[in-house]
Amino acid sequence: MISRRNFLKIAGLSSAALAAGFTTGKLTGNSKSVHFVLHGFIPADENVIANLVSSFRQKIKSNSNPIIFSDSKIGEVVLRFHSQSLNKSYSSNGKIVYRVKRLNKQVDSDIIVSDSANPIYSVNDLNYSFAQLRSEIKNRKADYLFTAEYKEEDFISAMLKLNSKEIVIENEKGLVDKISLDKNYKNIWIYGPQGKTGLKIENGIAQVHTSTCRHGICKHSIASEVGSIIACAPNKVLIKVV
Repeated sequence: MISRRNFLKIAGLSSAALAAGFTTGKLTGNSKSVHFVLHGFIPADENVIANLVSSFRQKIKSNSNPIIFSDSKIGEVVLRFHSQSLNKSYSSNGKIVYRVKRLNKQVDSDIIVSDSANPIYSVNDLNYSFAQLRSEIKNRKADYLFTAEYKEEDFISAMLKLNSKEIVIENEKGLVDKISLDKNYKNIWIYGPQGKTGLKIENGIAQVHTSTCRHGICKHSIASEVGSIIACAPNKVLIKVV
């Protein structure tokens, strides 16, 4: 149910949009939201990064300028490869965000792919380029957590999310739960192929407190802002703020 506050906000924006020449059909969201995310535990190898960025760009087919968050100069490498893969046939729709974070400890390399219809792709569902890349890095140690995200939202969906943030929890079987980030929980258990991943939400911050793997990389990340992601590749668990 839409709250009175959101209803009034949408009604006011509807009037403004109609006055500006938008049709009712466009405003009420005949188009669907599009969301594609690539997560990779990857080695410090420019060829791997180049292939990741290229495969991602081929999938989303967008020339939008990216936003890059990086705690190292590897972000400059990502931007360089992104700029090299521009294609005149691509659109300029959507928002592209890259995030690169150096891991405190090396873990096994792997990639996870998800989109609006598939919370996590099975290995058999990966397209050739992603499957080939996953095969190439399979027996190598990872130095970075790499995330590439593309999002298109219809007008109404974007407006409804202005004043609310949710934690979306997914495992290899799909969506586990959606929880308001305004609520506090000490123990949320997410089941995966290696066991249980434990999550807590407190004061608008989500953090993993129990990990199934010996490195526990996911325990060192927090999620509080829209777009924040915590990924556990071994247990096939994704936690993100939307």
